[in-house]
Amino acid sequence: MFYDLNIALPDSAGKAGGAVSSQDWAQVTQAVERARALGYQVVALNQTINTKLAAGHLAVWKSMPEIKNAEYSWNRETGARIASNATDRVKQGKIRVLRRLTVIVSDSSQSLSLTSSSGAMSAEYDVVAVRPTSDKLLFAASSGAWEAVDIISLDMGGRWGFFVKHKTAGQAISMGLTLELTYQPALTDSATRQQWVSNAASIVRVTRGKGVIWTSGARQAFDLRSPYDIAALGEVLQLNADLSKRALSSGSRSTLLHAFTRTGTLRAVISSANNPPPPVEESEGPAPKRAKV
Repeated sequence: MFYDLNIALPDSAGKAGGAVSSQDWAQVTQAVERARALGYQVVALNQTINTKLAAGHLAVWKSMPEIKNAEYSWNRETGARIASNATDRVKQGKIRVLRRLTVIVSDSSQSLSLTSSSGAMSAEYDVVAVRPTSDKLLFAASSGAWEAVDIISLDMGGRWGFFVKHKTAGQAISMGLTLELTYQPALTDSATRQQWVSNAASIVRVTRGKGVIWTSGARQAFDLRSPYDIAALGEVLQLNADLSKRALSSGSRSTLLHAFTRTGTLRAVISSANNPPPPVEESEGPAPKRAKV
């Protein structure tokens, strides 16, 4: 199966109690429908916040409209997560829609909602990412100090002000975390594209292509590309086709399995009968359509 664990919600969704307009929801719906047409079988809608996680942030999910052929990992009426749904096999012709939270951390106090002791609300999301804004915070995220985190996400189109070191990346991968390669900035202006190549190449270099996942970061349907087109894009970063494909399939599945282990088991040992782990074997699904990059 192919996964895209980052289809962006509008900025208004990142505010506690914020509302998403019907027009914005329509763009999200179009993006999900295009992802299914391109061959993706699992997508995650990404809610990005730059404050502490609050109950008001979860309210936005109740207003999401129904999408044809979509299976949701939460109850659209109550907003409550259906824990076992995220890792089930996807039915033919369907697309699974998950919830993702990305917390932009510029101060250590924001990390309180990303720890197991106070992360009950973060457990309502199928996958949780953190975007550190300094070298110190990146090291903390990579060390596993924030137990609720599954993905380390960096601003791929901007200057970081620090370097991702081999030791830091290796530490993150050893903790079961994945680093995200978001390709949407590569589709914008030339200056942003040049910065994206530099940032993405540095991640590939320090990880050797392991422990990374491809995501779109799409804000509209036009931003999405076929899985095979993205696998080919990896050649620009000296990432071979096999590793590129894994970053879209088994690598993303491993990220969801990490999230399942975090929320559906007790200390990664005892699993609830209502939360079965994902099947070992999975088909690649229908051949994705090719689109120009």
